[in-house]
Amino acid sequence: MKTHERISFVFTGAAYLIVGFLILTRPRFFYYWIAGIFFIQGSVSLIRALGGPEPDESSRGEK
Repeated sequence: MKTHERISFVFTGAAYLIVGFLILTRPRFFYYWIAGIFFIQGSVSLIRALGGPEPDESSRGEK
């Protein structure tokens, strides 16, 4: 496992543990927080879908 993958897993695991604990201790705050995330993600998805065609891979410099 590469170093950046290990760091990513440690960060993600710690974030899940902290958020899980906070949900148990302050559920009402997280109801609003999670609803906000769904609203933002839905808006972003609609904007991307209705936005225009995506640029080619060649124009982004990927190989």
